[in-house]
This record gives sequence, structure tokens and C-alpha cells, in this order.
Amino acid sequence: MTKVDAELGRLLQRTMGLNPNAVSAGPLEEAVSQRMAEHGIRSRAKYLAILRCSRQERLSLVESVELPAAVFFQHPEPLIALQRWVTNHWLARPSKKPLRVLSVPCATGEEPYSLAISLLESGLQSTQFHIDAADINNCSLRRAAAAVYPERSLTATTLAVRERYFQREIDGHRLCQSVRTQVSFLKADLLGRLTLTENYDIIFGRSLMIYFEARVQHQILKRLERLLLPGGLLIVGPSQARRGSNGGALTLPSWTEDLNGARLPSALSGLGRKANDAKRITVEERAHLREAASLLESHRLQEAASLCLRVLEEHRASAQAVFLLGRIAEAEGRRAEAREFFRRALYLQPRHRQAKERLGC
Repeated sequence: MTKVDAELGRLLQRTMGLNPNAVSAGPLEEAVSQRMAEHGIRSRAKYLAILRCSRQERLSLVESVELPAAVFFQHPEPLIALQRWVTNHWLARPSKKPLRVLSVPCATGEEPYSLAISLLESGLQSTQFHIDAADINNCSLRRAAAAVYPERSLTATTLAVRERYFQREIDGHRLCQSVRTQVSFLKADLLGRLTLTENYDIIFGRSLMIYFEARVQHQILKRLERLLLPGGLLIVGPSQARRGSNGGALTLPSWTEDLNGARLPSALSGLGRKANDAKRITVEERAHLREAASLLESHRLQEAASLCLRVLEEHRASAQAVFLLGRIAEAEGRRAEAREFFRRALYLQPRHRQAKERLGC
């Protein structure tokens, strides 16, 4: 690596928080050559001088980096967990407003379209949800909107899903209109001025932060938390959960489910305490929790879960509500999910005796 290349990496790391180990040398080299050609310069040192002075050029360079090709349903576990959350929690809520979902970054569309198909397959009607899919890369957004994919993008897709949602064409596989209408594509930059203003029930960012350092991951998580509705679901990928983790983590301000044992992102460690300090649990909420416990003993699990979620919508740091959701998951045979509820309850209230007993502490 030359001194200029090393300085290029440090510049992108310092000014944009990019993890220098996350982008392979080949795609970055091609992107640099492309940008230099557009500027009509041959000297890498001159191009580096442009980068130092222009944030817009740094953004353009990042946009030009060709990322690995995505695949529909590439990571099915988070999608399965999302379907379960929608079925067990969102549908139990009294609100009948459509489910709002954000997929970021959406890249060329495989992930948000996989979300849409998963929600349709779980029984939701088209009027019950909509997905906003955001990315900073204009080229990726155009390809996503076109919704025509090569054979390699469907390698993890079942034959039934192919037949139901795709049409074979000369140029590839075209996604059907009923799925495409569920997704709106928009340009957004969580670190810049092109920010999002809506609020969402679910934010799906499985691959969002793998290209950023921990300090920038922290900033992004805080912004995403502000976009999330109370009691909503934030899904993040393994790199956010723990360096070197092999599992995908689902992180919620109210509770956490981890598919393969990864812990909560450290960036969220203070959010629960702040919420708890800002708003003490009310008498009415305590009554809801007592009623939920009684319903649980009577095995009226859906009603109990609905009450717990109602409390969490107003008091997101309620350890007892999280613990009861763990008991409900346990009663339904979802043992791994139950343990994560109990761990989250202990995170919110380290002396929670019942959670300790359930975990064998």
C-alpha cells in the first residue's frame, strides 16, 4: 500500500467514520479510478487533495464503491423473527394503523422486497403495511425501482416464492407489481443532511453499519432510535451486536431478541436508563402489569402480551413488562426468545429477582 492509499483510508475513516477493513481494496480502487476519470485527472495525490476539501466528493466516492451482490432471503432468520413479532405483538395491538417499515440501506432492493414478501406470506394484506426503502446510492435506487434481478439474486428463494412473485423475462426475473407497490424508494443519508422525518414501527438495518466504526455506529443507532415509534422493533446485523459475532441480533428499545446469543449493542446501553429516569411508571401501568400477570396465569397469553406492550409504549424501560413478555414466550415454547427477554429485564433492572431465577443466576 502506498502512502497516498494509506492516507486515503485514514481520510475516509476520520471524516466519514468508515471502517477501513470493511471495504475490500478492489472495489475501492475501481471507485477511485472512476472518480479520477470523471474529474479528468491522473494523479492520485491531486485526487486526494480534492477529497480533503470536499465532503461531497467523499460521498460521491463512497457511492461509487460497488458492494457485494445481494440475494433475496439471504439471511432468513431475522425475517422469520420479524414475521413472529408481527403476528404475536403488532397484530395484538388495538391500533389499526398500517404497519410502517423502514429498510436501510436498501441497496438494489433485495432486502426490502424480501421484507414485503415475508409480510405478505405471514398473512398481512397490502393495506396493512408499507415499506420505505432508503439508500444514499442513486444507481442502487434506480436498479431497485426497476425490480429486475439476475438468477444469482434468487439462489435462496424457494420455487413457490419464485412462481408466486416473479416473472421470467429475457433480462432476468421481474418482481410482480403487488410486491413493488408495497415499497417506496428514497435517498437518505443518516450521517448528513438527507435525513428521514417519518416514524416507523419496524426499522430493518441488518447490514447498515458493517462499513462504519463503533463511534459512528453509536451515532447511527441514536438516530434510528429517534425514528422508531414507542414499542417498535429495530433489527440490526451481527457486526453491530458484537465484533466477531456470527449471529444476527434484533434490538428493541423495549426488549431484545437475539437469534444466536449475541448481546445488546453497547451503543444502546444508556437508552433504557434515560427513559426510566425521565418517566416513572404510573399507578395505571402497575395495574396493567398486575392484570397481565393474572392473564398469564390463566393462559390468556395474547391479552397479557397486549397489556405489556401498552405499558412499554409509555414506559419503555419497564423491566417487569419485559419479564412478563419473557414468561409469555416461555409459555408458548419460545425458550431462546424467553431467555433474551429475561436478560433484557436484568439489563433494565439488575436486581430483578424473578428474571435472575429464570436465568439461573
